[in-house]
Amino acid sequence: MAYRDVVAFLAISFGLAFLADVLVFTISQNVPSPLVLSQVALLWGLFRMYTPTVGAAVALRMSGKSISGEFKSYLNVRDKAVYWYFLAPLIVYIALGIYFLIGLAFNVIDLEKPVRIIAEQGKISIEAARVLLLVQLVSAYLVALTINALYALGEEIGWRGYLYKRLGSAPSLGNSFIVGTVWGLWHATAIGLLGHNYPNLKWLGVPIFVVLCIPLTFIMLILVSRTGSILPSVSLHGALNALWALTILTNNLEDATGELLGGNGLLGILSLVLVATIAKIFLGTRGNVN
Repeated sequence: MAYRDVVAFLAISFGLAFLADVLVFTISQNVPSPLVLSQVALLWGLFRMYTPTVGAAVALRMSGKSISGEFKSYLNVRDKAVYWYFLAPLIVYIALGIYFLIGLAFNVIDLEKPVRIIAEQGKISIEAARVLLLVQLVSAYLVALTINALYALGEEIGWRGYLYKRLGSAPSLGNSFIVGTVWGLWHATAIGLLGHNYPNLKWLGVPIFVVLCIPLTFIMLILVSRTGSILPSVSLHGALNALWALTILTNNLEDATGELLGGNGLLGILSLVLVATIAKIFLGTRGNVN
C-alpha cells in the first residue's frame, strides 16, 4: 500500500486523540472538582497535541526513515526560520484587528465587554481593567513564543511537518484544503464530546471548525515554505491559542448564534481568509525554500 505510512499516521493521531477525549469526558462526568478538572485539562491538552508527533514517528519508522533526522528537517533551525518565528505571532494580532473591524461594522462585538469582565472579577476600576487587558494582550506574545509554542510543536510536527512534506511541500490551495481538513477533523471528538470551542453547537461545530482551519493552514504553509521550517507555524499556532479567545469575550451574541457567527465561526473565517489573501500577496510568491 503506497500510503500505508500516512494511514498509520492518521490512525494513531486520531485514535490517541479520541481515547484522550473519551477519558476526559468520563472524568468530567464523575469528578465534580473544578481544581481537578483544570489540572486534567492541562494534561489532556499536552498529551492530545502531541498525538500527531507520535503518529508521525510511527509512520516514519514504518517507512524506514530516521525519526530524529526527519524531525530536525521539519524544524530546520536557521536564521530565516528564527526571524519568522518571532514575526509570525504578529499575523494573529493583524487577524484579530481585522476581526474587530468586521465585528464592529456588523455590530456583533463589544470591545468593552472583556474590560467589564476583568473589572468585575478583579474588583478593580474600569481604567485599571483596561491597563490590565493591554498588559495581557502584550504578554500574549511572550506566551505564544514559550509555553504555547511547546504545546503547539506537537501538532505542527505532524500536520505542517510530516503530512505537508508527504504531500510534496507545495503551499497550494489543494494541500491547504487537505491538511486543514485533516487538522480540523482531528478536533472532532474534542468538539463533540467536550464542547471544545463550541460548548453549545458541539458536533454541529465540527464542520465550522474544519472550514476555519483551511485558511489558517494556508497561511501556515506559506510560512513553512518560505522558511523551510515549521517554527513560524509553531509560534503562529501558539499566538492563536493565546489571543483568539478574545473574539469570544468580545462577542455580543449569545449561545449557538455567537459560536456560529463569532471568532470561531463565520466572521473568524472571513478574517482569516482576508489575512490568507494578504499573506499570499506579500509572502507567497518569493523566497520559498523547498
